[in-house]
Amino acid sequence: MRLAVVVQRYGAGILGGAETCAAVLAGLLGRFHDVEVLTTTAREYVTWRNELPAGASEEAGVRVRRFPVECGREPAWGVLNRLLHDGFDSSAFALLPEAVREGHARRLRSWPDALQEAFVRGQGPHAPALHEHLRRTPYDRVVFVTYLYPTTYDGIAAVPPGRALVVPTLHDEPPAYLPMFGRRLARARLLGLTDTEVALMTRLYPGRPLAAERIGYGIELPPDVAARRASGDDFLLYAGRIDVQKGILQLLAWYRALRQAMAGAPRLVLIGQVAMPVPSQEGLEVRGFVDDAEKLRLMRDALALVHLSPYESLGIVLLEAMAVRTPVLVHADSAVMVEHCRRSGAGLWLREAGELVGAVRRLRSVPQLRERLGERGRHYVEREFSLPAFERRLREILPP
Repeated sequence: MRLAVVVQRYGAGILGGAETCAAVLAGLLGRFHDVEVLTTTAREYVTWRNELPAGASEEAGVRVRRFPVECGREPAWGVLNRLLHDGFDSSAFALLPEAVREGHARRLRSWPDALQEAFVRGQGPHAPALHEHLRRTPYDRVVFVTYLYPTTYDGIAAVPPGRALVVPTLHDEPPAYLPMFGRRLARARLLGLTDTEVALMTRLYPGRPLAAERIGYGIELPPDVAARRASGDDFLLYAGRIDVQKGILQLLAWYRALRQAMAGAPRLVLIGQVAMPVPSQEGLEVRGFVDDAEKLRLMRDALALVHLSPYESLGIVLLEAMAVRTPVLVHADSAVMVEHCRRSGAGLWLREAGELVGAVRRLRSVPQLRERLGERGRHYVEREFSLPAFERRLREILPP
């Protein structure tokens, strides 16, 4: 079959969960289909300015076709975004009581269609030439990655019925409640990364027959290591974008409580792109971006990976830590992260700082517990989220 994978940005050095997912999909599907990636010339998602050359190229063995952005992020979009959130901090929305979230959802469902359209188009990137290419090119199937942007919203409308598949990377956030997304996604076959995401689709768009199923994901498994390497002293690790929306402020507050409650508490090491001012505090080490080899080394050596983000549609860093036999500690209100912990038996979910203190004490005092959790995590990733497992599911959904 001739396939297209559509994503808003693509290329080496472009970081993001949806962008990474698109690259994995294109690489695996290209093993048994004729695949090309359709994307824009934007490199960053704040202004969507044109930085990369338009036209066709080959990157890492994948054909890529880039189209110029005619309209990036409009100034008025900021006003609409504030109206959409209605005073809620987006990083805390998923943690609000269900009744509060549902009241907010009812208000958003009453937005006029024109206002909803203005929100989607105003955030960009708007690339009409990409959608025109979809209309005139006879792809057998088109796989769109992430629901939020016009590349998917307008792209689905440009594809003949029955040919669009969407990997929504959906999570519980205010934009997802806009009814227009439910109407547009109902025209496609939806591929969720987790059971939690599939259930969320049904909850967000009641009354709409969505063809949704769990497809999972695939990561490259590092060489297996049976035990943690000696590192001189214990430390907890956070990996990912260092941003308010990733629960960093709560992590720092919980870590202060840990140091107050425990003499000789482990250090806290943060790695990843720094997207916020990080206040200095005792025991905290901010390393910023590190390469993949160093990331995996730190994961192997850490006492545990701690990730309190409430907004995740998959949690790749969680799977990477499990793959190197490191336990994970997550926020109890992050449904996707808790799903991984429940299904794998490789981690704990926490609701307050005191539970973090208890988990760290337990992992330190019972080394066998860390080993058992690590073994379960490795087996879970091999079974459910390895590249071979993901390729098998893709072959079932889009057979050669």
